Amino acid sequence: MRLRLSLTLAASFNLVTADRTGNQVSTVHCALTGKSFLPAFLSSNQASYLVPAQCGALCRSKPLCQSYGIENGSCRLYYLPIIFSITKQPPYANTFYDKACATTSDMCQVNGLRSPSSPAFFISTKFADNSFAGCSTLCKGTPDCRSFSIRVENGGTCRLYKNALAADFVPKSDSLYLYWDVNCPRAVVNSGPFIGSYRPTTTVPKLSVQAAVIFPAHTSPTLLTTDSPPYTPSGPQVTPIDDNEYMSTYTFLEFPLATVNSTGLPPITTGIAQPKPIPTAPCLVEPGAQAQFSILNENYLPMVSRASNSVGPLLQPTVAPAANDPILNPEALELPGFYLQQPKGVTGAYDLVYTGSLNFQFVAMNKTGSIVLTTSSTGTDYKNGLVTSIFNFDCYGRISIEQGGYSYSWTTNGTSSKLVKESPAAENMKALPKSIPAVQSARKHRKRNHQLAKRLQKRSYTDGPAPKCPVQPANLIPKTKQGYKLGEGNFCDNLNDKWSLSPFDFDLSCGVQSLCYDQCESFGWQSCNGIFGTLMIISCADAFESWWEVALAVACVAQAGYFTGVAATSTGRELFYKAQGAMCRCFCSNPPDTCVFTNGDFYCADVLQGSDDFNCGDCGRVCGPNTKCRNGNCGCTQDQCGTTCLDFRNNANNCGSCGNICNPAYCLDGRCYVPKPGECTPEQSVANKDFSDYYPSFANWEMAAFPGCELGDKIKFAPTNFIDSSGGRNPAVLVDMSSLPNSGCQAAMVQADVKMCPGIKYELTFAMGYVNQVNNDAVVSNANCIVRWLTGTPTVWDNNGDYQSSINYNIGIGNPYYKGFGPWTLHVAKGDPGVRHFRGDLFVNLTAVISCGGATGGAGRFVIRDVKMTPVGSVKKRSFTVGEGPAFSSNRQARGLILPPNNSTTKVTQEIAPVTSTTSTPQDITPANITTNITLELEPYYPDQQPGVVLVTSFDPKVENVTNALEVIGTE
Repeated sequence: MRLRLSLTLAASFNLVTADRTGNQVSTVHCALTGKSFLPAFLSSNQASYLVPAQCGALCRSKPLCQSYGIENGSCRLYYLPIIFSITKQPPYANTFYDKACATTSDMCQVNGLRSPSSPAFFISTKFADNSFAGCSTLCKGTPDCRSFSIRVENGGTCRLYKNALAADFVPKSDSLYLYWDVNCPRAVVNSGPFIGSYRPTTTVPKLSVQAAVIFPAHTSPTLLTTDSPPYTPSGPQVTPIDDNEYMSTYTFLEFPLATVNSTGLPPITTGIAQPKPIPTAPCLVEPGAQAQFSILNENYLPMVSRASNSVGPLLQPTVAPAANDPILNPEALELPGFYLQQPKGVTGAYDLVYTGSLNFQFVAMNKTGSIVLTTSSTGTDYKNGLVTSIFNFDCYGRISIEQGGYSYSWTTNGTSSKLVKESPAAENMKALPKSIPAVQSARKHRKRNHQLAKRLQKRSYTDGPAPKCPVQPANLIPKTKQGYKLGEGNFCDNLNDKWSLSPFDFDLSCGVQSLCYDQCESFGWQSCNGIFGTLMIISCADAFESWWEVALAVACVAQAGYFTGVAATSTGRELFYKAQGAMCRCFCSNPPDTCVFTNGDFYCADVLQGSDDFNCGDCGRVCGPNTKCRNGNCGCTQDQCGTTCLDFRNNANNCGSCGNICNPAYCLDGRCYVPKPGECTPEQSVANKDFSDYYPSFANWEMAAFPGCELGDKIKFAPTNFIDSSGGRNPAVLVDMSSLPNSGCQAAMVQADVKMCPGIKYELTFAMGYVNQVNNDAVVSNANCIVRWLTGTPTVWDNNGDYQSSINYNIGIGNPYYKGFGPWTLHVAKGDPGVRHFRGDLFVNLTAVISCGGATGGAGRFVIRDVKMTPVGSVKKRSFTVGEGPAFSSNRQARGLILPPNNSTTKVTQEIAPVTSTTSTPQDITPANITTNITLELEPYYPDQQPGVVLVTSFDPKVENVTNALEVIGTE
């Protein structure tokens, strides 16, 4: 026994290390497993000491300690080295170390006591300092501080010590004091549940100061004098159809560039200020049961009910809560609510109703100033020693209390809460609404901060509760102004006098909030408030992680919510506009130049680079007549050579480009053009006028039927020869309309594109004769027919359709004899209905409208030949055309011609013998009051034809060509 004691004493003075035989031992043993067979002189089951390094630090702090071990859930210290203390057989899970194995003397996160001989040299009463982060920072920043402690309870303090824990620390597991040496981390072991927190990789969007708007030096605008670039044709040159007409109408225009009508003023480059007035922002707290809130004390701890029928601050747990305890999630912690109620007959004061109990209760003050809960309102006077209607709130949610003409401060001390009469009263208590949109948005998006910039960006600069720009002029954009000043909207700096009791340092969050308020083109008031609240909550999660800091974490989150709520009131918006006024101005979107009317109304105009004729180069600078603004200078509307305005496409002196002169002086589509004038040659242009060409159809003639009778059925056209009085055979077309209905049959013969010359008068003549014998066979021809010529083909047979028309020429029982008809005198001009123009020539579709009727079931047969339209001279002065007389009127008229009725009154006979009468005259149904230049009758085309000889015709419709037809026809 004496040997061990001697060895122990020698070892304590580091004089010797020996084995059991007394021989000196120099080997240090670390992390040997086994079982101690000696009692420990000091043992601690604190979780922190179960870390070998921490147990070793405790050993190093005790001079008599020669070894230590983690054994059976405790840190144990021994007087002897482990070679004298443990047995290795059989193996055990306990681990032992010699004192020399300890690498550090720092003790961290340990509960215990210190010697009264080593008192704290500094004690902090700041609420936020009673945390690891707060107290550690204070120790590291205080000279001579070697260790520190916090007290795990409400009202706990941070204490600083000059000595490290190794000097005098005594472990004690149930102590409410936690100690650390100055260089310790927050935790070395998990001693209980952690506060639920989220640590995003990106806390806030990247914010930076955008470059200020820079305007180039303004240059007074002038008139353009530069030549236009050459004209580039889009394709090949398209020449005129009629060079004569082109030459007669060719012209081009050039004129000097006009001066400006108004000189204007330079644009504004300082921008437009933020809009005023702006919508009213809400206060943080409003009366009514629907607007519930929590009450926060001077340290932002929520006020809750007590078993003593009172209210006091939320308490810090002194033992580790269960892992699922709601208090470990400060953001989601459901706090008891309060609301303001207006008592009947009371103005200027409210009742404060507590909703955290089963039955809502009123917060009251007794005559000693204590806060109690009661079941009814007392009004502003004491009843039964209590008074309730004493509370009021400002727009920031700060609570003021008055009763009987005195002001009271509501204070808390640890767990107690009372009202103290004093003036001026401290506004310690604050209301935090249960729901603040900006706070909810911050919490909602906190876990997606890397997306926050895009999600919270303002979609418009002119809407919402804090628009950055006025609505007018439209599409303004806020930009950084010249001479901007940063930081004017810092929440912490500007409201420092109001938050002097703020326990938590949100300077970093306020710095980001301030920079966000300074943003011109991105982030609005509400989005910045969301970012502000997000960053404050994150800083709370970073500062308080352990269960013994949960009250601080709850208070920190509450303060973050309160600050965010205040930022969402008019106070925050005033700071936002203060920052915007120092940083930003509103400019037109593109370009940023802004114009202003003389009465102060702004408008946007592209003054320097645009084409605004009323703001060309300057605001209100108006270009002169026939000019156009080009990049801020007035110039010609089309092309320009010097100060002359012209069109490169048709200017013979500047054709396609300045100075390109055409000879001859014609410019067409930007290229010189040499016209080839020509003249229309008058000629007899009706082809196949005797219908001798008829195979496979009547060449140049097209036959058609009007509705009612079909071509090839009741209406037939056939090539034929008629026999004159001398026996001669004359080619013609036979018109055969048979089995006539009551309304008769109508057809048309059309020759397209009959040439006519402008300014030339023509006479149309033709010959017709009635037919009562074909070859050697008699045929029935008992209808009366009419033929009318037009300069186009009408859609309805008895309506001329605005085409020029002859009179009706009659052929039939009453006028059977073969003879010539006409002339119809006419001339046409370009633009007349039915007239087509090509180069110098005019063309019409010459049409004969034929109608036979008056003999139901009968037939009308006659021949037409020798159709001519002969030029007879120039038009000197055009006389009235048919129908141009002012007295003519009819709903069946076309160019003044009254058409014959469908039913003829001429008597029809069935006679097939030769007609011998010589007294018949052609029927003329033209109204007598029509002025006309048409001659109704010609001398017979064949003057040798004897009167009374009836036309005889022969034909063979099966012939295949003209020659065969004539040969067949010649054989009677």
